[in-house]
Order: sequence, then C-alpha cells, then structure tokens
Amino acid sequence: MNLRRWEYFLKAAEFGNLSRVAEKLDMSQPALSRQITALEQELGAKLFHRTGRGLVLTPAGEIFRARAESILDEIGRVPEEVTHASNTPFGRLAFGAPPFMGHILIGELVSSYVKNFPHVALRVRGAHSFHLREALFFHEIDVGILAAPLSEPELHIEPLLKEQLFLVGPKDSGLSTEQAITLNSVADRPLILTPRPDGLRMLIDGELGRIGRRPRVAVETEYAPVADLIRLGVGFTLLPYCALINSPLSHLDYAPVENLEITWLIALLQNAGRTLAAKRFIEMLQMSAKENIRSGRWNATYMGQ
Repeated sequence: MNLRRWEYFLKAAEFGNLSRVAEKLDMSQPALSRQITALEQELGAKLFHRTGRGLVLTPAGEIFRARAESILDEIGRVPEEVTHASNTPFGRLAFGAPPFMGHILIGELVSSYVKNFPHVALRVRGAHSFHLREALFFHEIDVGILAAPLSEPELHIEPLLKEQLFLVGPKDSGLSTEQAITLNSVADRPLILTPRPDGLRMLIDGELGRIGRRPRVAVETEYAPVADLIRLGVGFTLLPYCALINSPLSHLDYAPVENLEITWLIALLQNAGRTLAAKRFIEMLQMSAKENIRSGRWNATYMGQ
C-alpha cells in the first residue's frame, strides 16, 4: 500500500476538486488524477463519482475514507509512542536493602516509584549486606544498598551516604544522645550482633580490632527481635541512626559511638545491563536520601552525586 496515495485521496475527498488539491499539493492535476486512479485499481473499487460539480464519494469511498483517516492517525502517533516508550521504564526490577532502612527510606521510595512508573513490576527484599551481595551475584536482585567496604571487581559501586553508629541499650542504662561513648566502652558490654560476614559486623570487628579489642558477643542473630532481647537484658547492640527512626528501638536508650560511622553503597553487577527502570530507581533513591538528610529526618552525610 502506498500511504502517500491515501493522503492524496483524503485531500480530494475533503475538497471535492482535483484542481484545488493539486494546487495545494504543488503538483499537476493529471499527476494527481493518476495517483487516485492507481489507488482505485489497487483497492479494486471506485472511490469517487466524477460529476460536473466535482468529486463525490462512492459508498466504497466513504468506507475507505473512515478507515484511512483512522489508520493514518494511528501511524502518525507511532513516532511519539516509540519515543515515549524509550523514555518510560518497564519490565521487572528487584531491589534489596537492610530491613531497618524501611522506617526512613524504603517505604516512601517504593511508594513514589510505583506511582511514577506503573509499568515496572517492583520486588523489594530486606536482608543484611552479605545476603544482598549474594543476591546480586545470583541475579536475585538488580540493585542493592550494602555496607562498605566492598572490594569485588564484579560490582559497580556508588557511595550513597555515611551515618553515625549508636550503641543501643535498655531503658535507664545511662546511654544518652548527648554523650558519645568510646569504642573501649562498647567492647566492655555484652553485644547482640549479626554474624560474620555481614557488613555491619565486619565493620564493628574491624574498628574494635584497630584498638586491640574484640566484641564481647552475647548473641549472634539475624532474625530475633533485637529490641526484645535488649529490653530483657540480654545485651546491647550497635546500629546506624536510620534503624532508630520510628522503630521499636527508638523507645530504648542509645548513644553515639565516637569515631564509628558506616558508609552505605549502591551496588549492582558490572556486566549486567543497567535498564532504564534501574536508572530511574537509583536516581529516585539518591534524591530521596538527599531530601531526608536535607530536611533533618536522617542525621547523615550524603556522598552521592
């Protein structure tokens, strides 16, 4: 089908006069007439009655006019739709982050992303850094927030933010946000920690080792309710500021630890093609973290772009 002939036909149907159409199209009337005749031969139907007053559509011409207008209108929208699709995330995206970030970051981020990009099927996983690292390598998640340090060359890493670690203890334990405590004081207390090689645990072990101390581990746990264990007097724990926001832990006592900070990284596989869905998610993640810090909700230092 020659779509240019369709356009000639529609113009002829609109004006009912080949001379006027030929003039508007800057072509000769015989050439235009040949194009209309060729279209009629192509369709195997007469489209116009030629009368002394001009052109009148036949019943077949009326049908073809309606269909041609609809089809050409659809074709005209194709470039716009293709361009829109190339800038619109779609498909699937799996994201992982430490569970305690849900209170300050993940909930709002996921809600905003789903509203803005409804064509992406989003899956969210809460887990500690070690498990998220494995999930990246096994393609179970596409993007993760992991604790530094990460040295795997297979991972593409972007710094997100740095925040203070706090020692969290029972009520009336003497801990206060106004009074920082030393690493030596941390090492003297029974601790409830995640097992190695979790990123947070590796950081704690490394910093205590730097001053010649080891953690006094009362319980290693990934899933036990830490707030309950602390309340029952089992021990203390070390957590970042984000874990204390709007969580059961916020009702306990806690104090910042001198010279003890954790850096959170955005990580994804180097050789995995970064989809538009992932790019937009990372952009929203960075904006959300930056805004939470700017507004004072998150006491941290932004390290991203």
